[in-house]
Amino acid sequence: MRKTVKDWKSKRMDEIGTVFSADCAEMNELGSGIVRHGNLVVFVPGLVPGDRAELRIESIEKNYAIGKCIFLIRRSPHRTDPRCPDAERCGGCTLGHVSYALENEIKRNTVRSAFRRNGLKDIEPEPTLFGQDRYGYRNKMSLRFDPRTNRFGYCREGSEDVLPFSACPLCPAAFSAVVRFLNDHPGLTAPLSPSSLRIREDADGIVVSLTASVSDPDSMENCSRSLKEAVPEVRAVLADPGTGEKTRSAVDGSEEIREKIAGLDLRFSVEAFRQVNTPVFGMLLDTLLSFASECPFRRAADLYCGSGMIGLALAKAFPDARITGIEINPEAVQDAKKNAARNGLGNIRFFAGDAATYRSRIGKNDAPELVTVDPPRAGLSRQMRKELLTLAPERVIYVSCNPQTLARDARELTENGYEVKRVVPVNLFPATKHVETVCCLYHRKKDFITVPYESKNAEYQKQMKENISSLRGNGADKNSKEARI
Repeated sequence: MRKTVKDWKSKRMDEIGTVFSADCAEMNELGSGIVRHGNLVVFVPGLVPGDRAELRIESIEKNYAIGKCIFLIRRSPHRTDPRCPDAERCGGCTLGHVSYALENEIKRNTVRSAFRRNGLKDIEPEPTLFGQDRYGYRNKMSLRFDPRTNRFGYCREGSEDVLPFSACPLCPAAFSAVVRFLNDHPGLTAPLSPSSLRIREDADGIVVSLTASVSDPDSMENCSRSLKEAVPEVRAVLADPGTGEKTRSAVDGSEEIREKIAGLDLRFSVEAFRQVNTPVFGMLLDTLLSFASECPFRRAADLYCGSGMIGLALAKAFPDARITGIEINPEAVQDAKKNAARNGLGNIRFFAGDAATYRSRIGKNDAPELVTVDPPRAGLSRQMRKELLTLAPERVIYVSCNPQTLARDARELTENGYEVKRVVPVNLFPATKHVETVCCLYHRKKDFITVPYESKNAEYQKQMKENISSLRGNGADKNSKEARI
């Protein structure tokens, strides 16, 4: 008689409460150490490889158990003290208790495991690209207002409970100064009935956006003036009615977000999506441009282009190529068009629409040799995967925020004429569980020609040269023999 998962769980329920000692040798991307108690796999939040601890089994799940560290017998050399006082309650800094080096290796392994679970067992990701700043890198913060305490704070992980805010080490110190000032002076926002607070950093300072249901210009003016006096980095305070209307500026100051990256001078609406880590996103773009240079192209398509960052970078780096971007959000497309004009890029055009309709917007002789995609966490839709295989470009460069859906889509592409050439994890979100990935696939029937791309980013050049050297030293360079910096 076949045993079910329910039978397995029932048989092991008496192990709940069991106390045992174990060494931790592995860790998953969620920040939990992995140990074994007999033939039972136990995930222990906060445990680090190299730790030896006394543990207690707290619950039995489908095919594993959840444990709790009671006492740390031996401290791992990879363990660090979290900078955030609310790390255990907030859930944002999932990997803030491990060394930066181990974090980068965990994220590389996360990407590796995703490919292996999808049958691509020979794919070896390159060492993770990372920035110099592990903390203070976030250029945006969103907080909820708690009417019970008249304070702004983060929501507790997995709930709607608002945690009291002290500081967030992932963000610039000025962000925390803004929140503390507003929390210390609740009378400034009380007349406005606020619901949320958004803080953005750009090239010129900080933009604060307050979502408030009550329109009171005098109170908003007073709040803005007081906040600017208390935190000099604040250059604009915006009032958002929260009704879907355009965000309005309450005081003098531009509503646009200003950014300089990849040699581009950019402006975005305050609601526009931006990557949270500008310096490391610059390294990601360098990686993408390096991949793009490996195959000469006259036409490229930037699908799911958002506000056009990838397409604009391609247009600037390859002025003889013709780039077409498509994005379903019309406001983002307007930002992209304005930025193309601002930077004098006449070789790129943008359309508002579903990325899967790209072929209907080009002529029969305008098929792209290069396609870049940067989809949401769900990955490419089935229709988009079909569209991509029909286009059959020489190169596909896939930027992903979800290794699982990236690996799923890469598997389908490899089953239909493509080969994964290089995979580079990018630590765009240090101290958290999230990892960005850039994957380059090429069509097996197309010729492969290398055209070197020279990045001006010294840190990027240094890391990529070390990565290639490391892979060759480990005999794992079959996906990177033609790589050039």
